[in-house]
Amino acid sequence: MVFLIKHKVMDMFSKNTHQTNKLSQMLFFLILLSSSAFLYAGQTGKIVGKITDSETKEAIVGASVVIEGTYLGAAADINGNYIIANVPPGEYRLIVSCVGYMKTTVSKVMIKIDLTTTINVAMTMQKVNLTKEVFVTAERPLVQKDLTSTSAIVTSSDIKMMPVESVGQLVNLQAGVVNGHFRGGRSGEVAYLVDGIPVTDVFNGGSGLQVEPSSIRQMEVISGTFNAEYGQAMSGVVNTVTQDGSNKFEVNANAYVGNKFTTHSDIFQNLAKLNRIESRDFQIGISGPTGLSGLTFFTTGRYFKDDGYLYGKRVYNIKDTAHFYKDGPVIPTGDGSFVSMNPEWHNSFNGKLTYSLPGVKISYSFFWNDNHNRYYDHYFSWTPDGIMNHYQKNTVHYLQLTHIPTASTIQSLKVSYNIYDFRGFLYDDMYDANYIDPQKGIPTSGYTFRQGGNDGGRYYRTTTTLLGQYSFSSQLNSHHKIGLGAEAKLHTIFNHSLNIVSQRDEKFVLGYPAEGAIIADKGSNIIYTKYPVEGSAYIQDKIEYDIMIINAGLRFDYFDPHASLPADLRNPTKNTDFPMANVFNKATAKTQISPRLGASFPITDQGIIRFSYGHFFQIPSFERLYTNPGYIVLPGGSLSSVLGNPDLKAQKTVMYEIGLQQVLFNSLTLNLSFYSRDIRNLLGMEIINTYEGFKYARFINRDYGNVRGIILTVEKRLSDFFSAKVDYTYQIAEGNASDPYSVYNNNQTNPPVEESKQVVPLDWDQRHTLNISMNVGRQDDWNVGLIFQYGSGFPYTEDSKVSQGVRFENGGIKPSTFNVDLRADKKFDIYGYTVNAFVLVYNILDIKNEYGVYATTGRANVDLNTKYAGTINGLNTIEQYINNPSMYSGPRDIRLGFGIAF
Repeated sequence: MVFLIKHKVMDMFSKNTHQTNKLSQMLFFLILLSSSAFLYAGQTGKIVGKITDSETKEAIVGASVVIEGTYLGAAADINGNYIIANVPPGEYRLIVSCVGYMKTTVSKVMIKIDLTTTINVAMTMQKVNLTKEVFVTAERPLVQKDLTSTSAIVTSSDIKMMPVESVGQLVNLQAGVVNGHFRGGRSGEVAYLVDGIPVTDVFNGGSGLQVEPSSIRQMEVISGTFNAEYGQAMSGVVNTVTQDGSNKFEVNANAYVGNKFTTHSDIFQNLAKLNRIESRDFQIGISGPTGLSGLTFFTTGRYFKDDGYLYGKRVYNIKDTAHFYKDGPVIPTGDGSFVSMNPEWHNSFNGKLTYSLPGVKISYSFFWNDNHNRYYDHYFSWTPDGIMNHYQKNTVHYLQLTHIPTASTIQSLKVSYNIYDFRGFLYDDMYDANYIDPQKGIPTSGYTFRQGGNDGGRYYRTTTTLLGQYSFSSQLNSHHKIGLGAEAKLHTIFNHSLNIVSQRDEKFVLGYPAEGAIIADKGSNIIYTKYPVEGSAYIQDKIEYDIMIINAGLRFDYFDPHASLPADLRNPTKNTDFPMANVFNKATAKTQISPRLGASFPITDQGIIRFSYGHFFQIPSFERLYTNPGYIVLPGGSLSSVLGNPDLKAQKTVMYEIGLQQVLFNSLTLNLSFYSRDIRNLLGMEIINTYEGFKYARFINRDYGNVRGIILTVEKRLSDFFSAKVDYTYQIAEGNASDPYSVYNNNQTNPPVEESKQVVPLDWDQRHTLNISMNVGRQDDWNVGLIFQYGSGFPYTEDSKVSQGVRFENGGIKPSTFNVDLRADKKFDIYGYTVNAFVLVYNILDIKNEYGVYATTGRANVDLNTKYAGTINGLNTIEQYINNPSMYSGPRDIRLGFGIAF
């Protein structure tokens, strides 16, 4: 009904203008929010238990259970049972009191996102003239009986003990995750949420916001099936809940400096200098009351700068030209100094205001990231000043109003405004006099570094999302917790990419093509703004009994790309000699229904079996929908044009999982999972011939994949100053193509490379993955954290010369990889201040992992095709060219720092 109303509203505004478009979208936005649906991504957990008399074991009716420092609590019912729902994740103290009994305080009660914590309390009768309190430490269960799929919870205290500095590092440590690929899926198939707000950049599917670890209260990484409350993801969910302000004033500050120390100077240039600082990091967090009753604040800021480890040598300046040009050799003008080609600067700020009253909570959060970096380009490594700079600014505002009318019911309204701004260019001024012809400096021989010239490309991209959520959930009784939800998102996608071209043929004059133009072998100037709309709704029920816990849900998704495409795909050039030359059809709105089911069966209090199943849909990244929106096809018989497709269907995954949790010994548990994924409608391409005989490639839903795997996790809870976790994954990830551009790339040769007729290993098909994390010490005194990672080799396609002219896609295997990172901390109490000194070491063994290899050998530094290279028209040798440092993992990186807290 909502969507019928939406279409009626759209019909009322027939003028195709930005104002009417935004107005109709906003009306739809308001209608959807005012309808009776709700959405609330997991941000809270639940405490349940039973209050009994320690001597008689009988239930204590009416006992009061309160979470210290909050307004949350409950009273025990006639059977002594209590439920405290909607508890933010974290560690708490529970206060239990009743007339005639001593007050009991239970400490270290850990609440996890979307999970239930059971705390049973046996109270002691109060003796005459005896007013002592009873203090109890909660014992965390070794198995989580309401866990119905694979999910890893990382707390703020866990992060402090680990050698990690970003959410990305934390995610890649989880079982089933390989270099950002969740359980064999393509990149961009993960939903990122912060405090229930989606922060995925819909343009490319990546995370649009970098949340600093110091802002994280708890983070959930779901690599298995997930509940109906989560959408627009096929492979996994990263759900982060941030810190609230504290009731007392607190300050935490950290700083470190670092340098790279490596013995591999033959690969990594300019890293042998010990008298410099290559990386520096300063962080500060301040939290506390504002002075107004119930209003607290939390802020954290970070400045980070790293010079990088991939250096180029300035043999040539930008204005130099090819070594052999016209009349003979050209003398390079570079000074021979080293220039970093992968530096990074990062600034961030997170601020949060929280106003709490009994039954009402209002919070406003602001996130800001500012990044600047460059990407190493081996081709430019002797002209390092010619590569592009990349800038990224992300801003997220969100306001949340939460109302808790009863102890078991919560409703919440959220509104967020997200802006992701990306820019890339060499010089700020697009007509800077330092720009030269990008064709200048291109060498005349293979295996030869660029000899001058610059990157002439520029891009400006902004993704703006206005989002609204209204949510309602209620613990109807001790067995059912129901949730209903809906969400509306209005996007504005602006993209402008262009390249330098010469305005004259006989002499270079700086200029750019006209807007909307694509010039063969020269450049383009593509600019567009699009206004896609998303909507969703779901219903979810969590059913809890002693013998069974079930998560059952159903999700509905809606997407309208608000774009058109040619009615006749063979006539995108609008040639009037053929029918339907100027006819365009509106891309249809897409809807999907996704059932989700998960069940857990506690065999004993130390053994649990679980099963989960679900359908998961995701609209392809908007970048693919709107590529080349003018549908320009270049003339000629060669394939050089790529067209987007706003009428793409959602990609689909059907996932199954069976798991087991089992206590092996005291503080030692085993978690075993078997999973299977069938992936359809993945993004691929088709080749279309126009009536004139031109060819172009167009995105369609055509690729498929299949993933099977086993995950074995053994975890030792912290005891006797030692904790450890071992994750082993065996996985087979296969499909017909790893890259949506595979058909386009295969058709660049003559004759074209034959497409695969059967499934092949995907590029990220790592059969064996092992992660081991260990901690030794006491968190309040000293600690040593260690992470060991091993991975079997990734597949690669061997050169046809090696395989006797037969091409076996991804038939070769790269070398295996392993890595060890370390963090050691020691705390001191100095005049009432807690001072922490630490050392952080990445790749402590200085291992050369070969992530990139040559197709003739499967190794990073040997290429058999060099025998066909011929004469090098330049100053470098073949050995210098094939020695590409970006093919290896980073060298040893040591960072020393200290922190202070008060």
